[in-house]
Amino acid sequence: MEEPIRVFSDLHLAHPGCRIDAVASLAPLFEGAGTVIFNGDTCEQRHSALIANGRRLLEELRSVLREAGVKRTIFLRGNHDPEISDLDHLDLANGRILVTHGDAIFRHLSPWSPKIWPVIPRMDAIRAEYEEAKLGKDLETRLEYTHRCRTLSAGTGLEFTKSGAFSTFRSLARIAWPPRRPIQILKTWATIPREADEFLERYRPGARLLIFGHTHLPGAWQRHDRTVLNTGGFMSLMPARGIEIRGGTLEVFSIEERGFGICRGRTLRGFDLG
Repeated sequence: MEEPIRVFSDLHLAHPGCRIDAVASLAPLFEGAGTVIFNGDTCEQRHSALIANGRRLLEELRSVLREAGVKRTIFLRGNHDPEISDLDHLDLANGRILVTHGDAIFRHLSPWSPKIWPVIPRMDAIRAEYEEAKLGKDLETRLEYTHRCRTLSAGTGLEFTKSGAFSTFRSLARIAWPPRRPIQILKTWATIPREADEFLERYRPGARLLIFGHTHLPGAWQRHDRTVLNTGGFMSLMPARGIEIRGGTLEVFSIEERGFGICRGRTLRGFDLG
């Protein structure tokens, strides 16, 4: 891969709740990058009302990347864009870094989602087709199970709006209903550092860093001698972050969403990959 390598996640292009008003506004994030990795949920491919626009915006994104001079673009699949590629993970820096969307961390992909709860029995039926020991040790098997489950739910809802009067209030109301949902979200946020660390230890015990998205909660958590990094997203009320890998170092940086464009902010964390 051409350096520097930059990693982003959860753009959710075409989703009504996406904060990206114009794909072209992302161009500053890509300038100077040799390789750009999109770590799942780049565009919407699940809801019938969003697929066409998601396809159009994805092509706009590819055009912006070409104009920015990016030499290589890699798309990893997420639960919202299961057809974007056939890749679910990357091993970088000679095995020191694992990159994956994050839905595979959870037995039922998105345990906070009301659309997931009715299909949990179907997910468990798929899981029963596999040897539990292999699911717990082999990453390819775990990702295969995850990918098979991605299309079981009803897809993306359209009730999430990003603009207009009281948009923040409506977003919070959506998160708060049904009452089980905020409880599951808080539980996920409280436990994700441990669960992500255990996922890394189980499937890539020699790696030191896990890069994931999915939960929309940005953060960097150190556990034992490993670090798990979440890059947030462009749809929830939480901010998005980016990652740059260059010359044996990794930097986590903030992303500033301004009226004239979306650009790189300050460096938040740095890691030596040596």
